[in-house]
Amino acid sequence: MNGTPACLLDLRNQSVAVNNEMREVLQLENTELSFSRWILSFPQDAQKELHKVMNRLTTEGRKEMSIHVPKWNKQCKLSHLTNGQVAFTLKEMVPTGPVQRQPSIEPIDSLFPAIYMPPQNPRLPLFSNNNQPDEFKQTDLLDKFPDGLAILSQDWDVLYANSKMEEITGMSFEKNYLKKLWDLYPVDHYYYFFQHYLRAMETQETVEFEGYIEEVDRTVQVKVHPSDVGLIVFIQDVSHYKEQLQALKESEERFAILANNMKDVFWISDISFKQIHYLSPAFQSLFGMSRREALSDPLHVLEAVHPDDKKRVRSGMKLMKNQKHQVEYRLLRPNGDEQWMLTTGFPIENNGNAYVIGIHENITEKKEMDRLKEKSQQLSTITQMSAGIAHEIKNPLTAIKGFLQIGAANPELRDNYQDIILDEVNRIEAIVQDFMMLSKPKSSLQTEEVEPGDVVSYVTRLLAPEADEKNVQLIFNPKRINETIRTEPKRLNQILINLVKNAIDAVDTGGLVSIVAELTTHELTLSVSDNGPGLNAQELSKIGEPFFTTKEKGTGLGVMVTKKIVGDLNGTISYKSKKGEGTKVTVRLPR
Repeated sequence: MNGTPACLLDLRNQSVAVNNEMREVLQLENTELSFSRWILSFPQDAQKELHKVMNRLTTEGRKEMSIHVPKWNKQCKLSHLTNGQVAFTLKEMVPTGPVQRQPSIEPIDSLFPAIYMPPQNPRLPLFSNNNQPDEFKQTDLLDKFPDGLAILSQDWDVLYANSKMEEITGMSFEKNYLKKLWDLYPVDHYYYFFQHYLRAMETQETVEFEGYIEEVDRTVQVKVHPSDVGLIVFIQDVSHYKEQLQALKESEERFAILANNMKDVFWISDISFKQIHYLSPAFQSLFGMSRREALSDPLHVLEAVHPDDKKRVRSGMKLMKNQKHQVEYRLLRPNGDEQWMLTTGFPIENNGNAYVIGIHENITEKKEMDRLKEKSQQLSTITQMSAGIAHEIKNPLTAIKGFLQIGAANPELRDNYQDIILDEVNRIEAIVQDFMMLSKPKSSLQTEEVEPGDVVSYVTRLLAPEADEKNVQLIFNPKRINETIRTEPKRLNQILINLVKNAIDAVDTGGLVSIVAELTTHELTLSVSDNGPGLNAQELSKIGEPFFTTKEKGTGLGVMVTKKIVGDLNGTISYKSKKGEGTKVTVRLPR
């Protein structure tokens, strides 16, 4: 508000400080004078109104009032700052109707935060008008200060402001050196800031407050220090911090919405599980106890775990300190019901502090669904296998029955069908043996030290006649199998017999079957490859299903038996095949 006549009244000390414009209007010699001398400078009718208005400002708690001075055709605006300090300004009247001689009261509807301090004039000395080298060194030092800094005299003159102040406020004050603060910023706009400046000057205590600079859209933190010179004002731009704070607040609100509406329990604990830092609201309904109980005594939560599962839960909690881990357990509800829980936890570090965070999930319904699904799959498998057994056994039984009937009607032909009947009986026996192998429990294992080379040699000798009959070449390629492996020899033999026999059946006359055995420090690897027709992706995906086979007289049970035996020996089996290129089966058994 440059060029506006203004002054600051101190009613307690009965003193007045005026700017140059006001001094010229009132025709005064000095810029500082007594209150009585100042008020006598106004027309007589205005003096009386001024006394009334200032009395109402100080006794009725009003912030702003104004009167009209008809002789000067000016509007006088008075703003009560604090503790008897009143800002006074004069403005030209723009007539819009009859002139009212009565003082009109104009309360301030809102207070606007202000830019409170002029930035630096780098050419101005800091404490005097003498261009002393030391003073310029001090000025240079303050220019490098990271916060905005300004100095006001006791008479409200702007003595200094550094470059950071100019950057934050977005204004240049090079021409405003030694000007009154209210000449630069009108009191009615910057009322909130002036109040704090006056408080610091009157109480001689440091004052801190936060304000908003509307012109540059910045939130600032202001610290005002009284000194012998007057006031030293520091300013920090905290807009980014406020934005981050707002973003954090919004993030916390979103998290609260999520945590308050999810059925699972989100939790945060210290690394020792002796203190729980957070439990989401669902805890009470899931565990049947209040969050206050759990937060005050974390061990109270462990008491609700089924006695048979507590050891597993404690072991799981130890693992969560170092890695992500899940543990399933039963929870005893206050009403005696059991429910299955799944707790997942993993360690994190924040600001040098270690925590474990995780989720408690109620998996009772999932457990029940898995049980029903498994039972359904078992029933489906039994149904499928029953139909397959009936089909596989019915065919040879039909042949046996037919030939027996023919033999009964024609005794002289009976001997001609003996071999056929015996083959069909053997076929039935093989099917039954396969099912007996499938039903054989894993607990019946009788392990001993076995040399893999001897097993492969035995199988190749056993199946050599069958290979020779089809003119199939059997190749055995041993790799470091001089040591032994602890396993059950009968089941190991059965695995290799099934694999080699299937390979011989798969290849055409003149085909090739290769057997590779390799023993390492950790496992035995058996690979059987053939150059038969191979399998497509769909056929490969069905390997191991009951009664799935690509052989004309196969049952598919041999692969099921092989998989079952490999599983009993804690091994793995894998198939690799491509149509027209053959098949490779690999079995890995731990030592």
